[in-house]
Amino acid sequence: MDCGCRLDAGTRLTYSWIMSDEGTPTAEQTWPSDPEAPGGLADPVALPQTADEPAAEPADDAAAHTSSDAIVAFVLSLISWIACPIVFAVVALIFAMKAEKSIATSAGQVSGGGLLLAAKLIAWINIGFWVAVLVIGGFIGIVLLLAGAGSQPTHP
Repeated sequence: MDCGCRLDAGTRLTYSWIMSDEGTPTAEQTWPSDPEAPGGLADPVALPQTADEPAAEPADDAAAHTSSDAIVAFVLSLISWIACPIVFAVVALIFAMKAEKSIATSAGQVSGGGLLLAAKLIAWINIGFWVAVLVIGGFIGIVLLLAGAGSQPTHP
């Protein structure tokens, strides 16, 4: 009889039960026990790694992080719809260019391509919208100005 009990949720605690010659199960390895004794474990986190267990994951320091410039560009592109539309949209595009360079040169250490794309789209749509509003408004203003100039009342 061989019964293995495992608890692998951050803390690995392994018990292996084997059948003795008399037919009664005995513990091969238990915790807590004397760390100096053969098979004794001082800390369940420091269990020896066996060949069938995967290697430990790398530390979070090696994980990719999101570019702060991409986050700033995204937030500014959203704010540009509320206040100072063209100004914040242009500043968002500048931050997006900085973020694009840092992501490209990071060799996978910096992420944020999705935020970068969203920031660019939102900023360009905002700029296009406000340019269209200004052009159409200017055209309507010129038409009204010209139409109003010819309809001035004359005084006798």
